[in-house]
Amino acid sequence: MLLRRIFDTHLAQASYLVGCRTTGEAIVIDPTCDIDRYIALAASENMRITAVAETHVHADFVSGVCGFLAHHAVRAYVSAEGPDSPWMHAGGDGTWAAGSELVRVRAGDGFAVGNIPFAVRHTPGHTRESLSFETPSPKSDTKLLFSGDFLFAGDVGRPDLGAFATEGMSIKDAVDRLRESIASIEDLPASTQVLPGHGAGSECGKSICNLPATTIGIERVINRAVREHASAAGFESAVLSGATEPPPYFARVKKLNEAGARMLSAPPDVRELDCAEFTARCERPEFTVIDTRPWNDYLDTRLPYAISAPFERSFGPTVANYLEEDDRVVLIAERAKVSEIVRVLLRVGVAPEAIEGFIEPSAVSRLATGSFATTGVDDISPVRAHEMVERGEASVVDVRTCAEYGAGHLPGAKHIPYTHLRARADEIDRTRPVICYCRSGNRSARAAAYLARAGYTAFNMRGGYWPYAGRGYRVE
Repeated sequence: MLLRRIFDTHLAQASYLVGCRTTGEAIVIDPTCDIDRYIALAASENMRITAVAETHVHADFVSGVCGFLAHHAVRAYVSAEGPDSPWMHAGGDGTWAAGSELVRVRAGDGFAVGNIPFAVRHTPGHTRESLSFETPSPKSDTKLLFSGDFLFAGDVGRPDLGAFATEGMSIKDAVDRLRESIASIEDLPASTQVLPGHGAGSECGKSICNLPATTIGIERVINRAVREHASAAGFESAVLSGATEPPPYFARVKKLNEAGARMLSAPPDVRELDCAEFTARCERPEFTVIDTRPWNDYLDTRLPYAISAPFERSFGPTVANYLEEDDRVVLIAERAKVSEIVRVLLRVGVAPEAIEGFIEPSAVSRLATGSFATTGVDDISPVRAHEMVERGEASVVDVRTCAEYGAGHLPGAKHIPYTHLRARADEIDRTRPVICYCRSGNRSARAAAYLARAGYTAFNMRGGYWPYAGRGYRVE
């Protein structure tokens, strides 16, 4: 058996390529929409992808199942435990490639890829239709469990995301179903290797460990939700306490996947814009400039309608939560990074036709004069922030998590996690400057840039909360 984990660091998301060495056939479990990378990986291993499978309708990334059906002769296995959808019957009208077939599976069903058998388990709670796929391990007499977003290393899938579905569950129902799902895997041996759909940093769980894989035996020791599943009250506390609100973009992506995600064969080519073309676009409010340069470069040459989103781990969620659904996008990005940036944008729901083009950072400094002068946003020291707070000269927004805010915050600070600013910006007083802060100054920099783009005068407090509190200034 061939087993490859394909991990996206921007979304902490894992897909899996599983191949039969005897027949050369392979399956991809939980593919993202840029499916060409799986085709290339399989080819490099002398495999051909004949099947794809999806553990559930995803909220954090755009699925690649429809792309595979449209462009490759595959059999796609999706859950029959949830509602029907028109896209699942599209094969007869020529939308799918010749030879493609969609198979809806439920608990107790099985299928094979080459000589590799898969058994289907229904493991709801994170979503109504959630499945896990079980297969024999190639290296021992134990099993592999592709658990999707049901069971993670050290955590379980958060039960509130099912509410985004068209036919979602109440939180109580989701918690009860998740508890039953944990009980349903008690028959699996402790040596069963669990291959989850996400790693540490994903918003699909609350406190996922930084492990690429785990075992049932390990989870019975370290995973509080697994340990507490015999007690209804203990389990509810384990899965709900300390949870933050889901990122707003999840609802948009969930609906896109429910309706049948984009049928992409590969990411689009994005052309380089000359200075005149770029200037014409970044002066218009329907365009959002995604500035991937470091924060200080953004401050030196901030452009109208620009948001700061350096191309690092938080890039995808930052952009997805700050864009409006119909925004058109231009990029400030190094040419060598554009291809990967576009892939991440597609995965978080940006339409390929919405990406107008890019310009190199070296060209931007020549534009930052006159009407393009930096306005509306700047860094501020903790000392200056303290002076403004004490004199009532600014509003203060804490953009950290609930737990961080609860451990201590600036006096009178409004708590809005940075990924929720687009949805809640109207709660902030527009008549005064806004001071944003987080733990280190990174998340608050993104927040300040977004607020400046929305018309506020915004400051990012350098260094974050602890340099402020460490000076002995009053906190709550």
